[in-house]
Amino acid sequence: MDEHRTGSSPERSRAVRSLKEPFDVVVVGAGINGCGVAWDAALRGLRVLLVERDDIGSGTSSWSSRLIHGGLKYLEKLDVKLVRESLREREWLLGAAPHLVRPLRMILPFYSGGKHNPFVLEAGMLAYDVLSWDKSLSRHSVWSRRGTLKRVPGLNREGLYGAAAYYDAQVELAERLCVEVALAARSAGATVLNHASVESLEVVNGAVRGVEVEDRLTCERHSVRTRVVFNTAGPWVDRVLRGLEGEPRLIGGTKGSHFIVDRFVGAPSKDALYYEARSDGRPMMVLPWRGQIMIGSTDERFEGGLDDVGPSRNEIEYILDETNAVLPHANLTAEDLLWGYTGVRPLPYTPDGSEGDITRRHAFNDHAPRAAGLVSLLGGKLTTFRQVGEEATDLALKKLGLGKRRSATRRLLLPGAGPVDREVFARTLAETTGLGTSTADRLVGIYGSRARGVAERLLDPAMREVLDEESGLTAGEVAFVMEEEFAETLTDVLARRTVIGIGPTLPDETIERVARAAADHADWSEERTESEVAVYRNRLKRFGIPERSRATA
Repeated sequence: MDEHRTGSSPERSRAVRSLKEPFDVVVVGAGINGCGVAWDAALRGLRVLLVERDDIGSGTSSWSSRLIHGGLKYLEKLDVKLVRESLREREWLLGAAPHLVRPLRMILPFYSGGKHNPFVLEAGMLAYDVLSWDKSLSRHSVWSRRGTLKRVPGLNREGLYGAAAYYDAQVELAERLCVEVALAARSAGATVLNHASVESLEVVNGAVRGVEVEDRLTCERHSVRTRVVFNTAGPWVDRVLRGLEGEPRLIGGTKGSHFIVDRFVGAPSKDALYYEARSDGRPMMVLPWRGQIMIGSTDERFEGGLDDVGPSRNEIEYILDETNAVLPHANLTAEDLLWGYTGVRPLPYTPDGSEGDITRRHAFNDHAPRAAGLVSLLGGKLTTFRQVGEEATDLALKKLGLGKRRSATRRLLLPGAGPVDREVFARTLAETTGLGTSTADRLVGIYGSRARGVAERLLDPAMREVLDEESGLTAGEVAFVMEEEFAETLTDVLARRTVIGIGPTLPDETIERVARAAADHADWSEERTESEVAVYRNRLKRFGIPERSRATA
């Protein structure tokens, strides 16, 4: 960490002071699963510390397809239990976070010569409906070839039989979902500390006794006492375990890349396309995303560095070729790729077999007897984080000898899901604050009912300064996320709170203005402010297309 990047918010200072007291559970990694574990455990009365090396939701959770889905493809593996679990959790999320999670119709075209027979696919649709018997979404429908082309005229017509349409859900801002679960965990009593890394595990006589935590903003080290550690670091699970003797490799993740393009001729206007790749039969998607289109993804074994992973030329060509095959009028080339991102799925290490054969089911690896009290999570996804948290807390209670306590998370909503009518709330917000209607709608779409907190700060005229004309971002919003949402750095503010910085570009004047507003609010030095800007600009390189591949017709 740069020597100039020091200093803490009042919230963070309180969290750091609490490290002197013992915790029942330390959760390492604040992706969606770690946040879910911390939330459930705190609600059941455990003293919980959630530690994140970078920022909440900054890892795999942010680099996914951003879908809340039941796992239709898992039916092929006959994993009925996982599908039912996923569908149940999808239904809960639609009600628990309606400002972030919204229904999305998926269109599945049927082609002759495909890996899956259309009758088998339709049977899968029926099973999907049966397994989601308690859903609020519409049942699937089957379209003829003519009906399919009427709805999606841009589809490749060669060998097209028809299509099925069914509903799943999308969370466009997965970063915000992670933040909201972390907020719920804090409200339940958990201590949340981002930009802090667990440098070592203290194991005495075969049992966990604590962890060594380094505050990456101040470089200070803290010895934290605990009896249970949940390692929910995703693809970094093995890194957390370094130094423990005799521990086998646990993670053998696969790499998935996605690319963003402008809307193109032939693409569905509001629906998603879920189809088989012509070359290898693996599932591919064309997704609506924030007014643009996301195409992807790949599924390749990955052995490289986790902190700077990016798409390869082969991945670029593969996704372009397959997108153009199913939607020929797109005629996409590498020059049409606006930006892209790559994540590594935290799947269990399996040296043999194809990527598609690796289980997507989450599992807990108990490190007893070498390190009793230490448990590592393998797998897990956005959709099922609540279930992961429930199972993890059941395990923690058993290890702590505290007996059974019922989980309450299934009955609860996330913090921004207050009882408001979105349109009325946004209109009222615009009228009371003087913001434009588009800005008010953006605030409600990001913060839900918690947008009131931004509005309250705008009562101060100094907080009404507009820092970005396109989004309407104000100094008051920056103050809100830094005071209320664990934002400690410029990248936190831009990329995972206000989310105006998702992508490879942002006007230099916006970056500078937001940095100054953050510096004024948090009393950063000039050196730290310059460092924050440099770190953010360096991050933008991750979204670039590394090597423009051949034009693809």
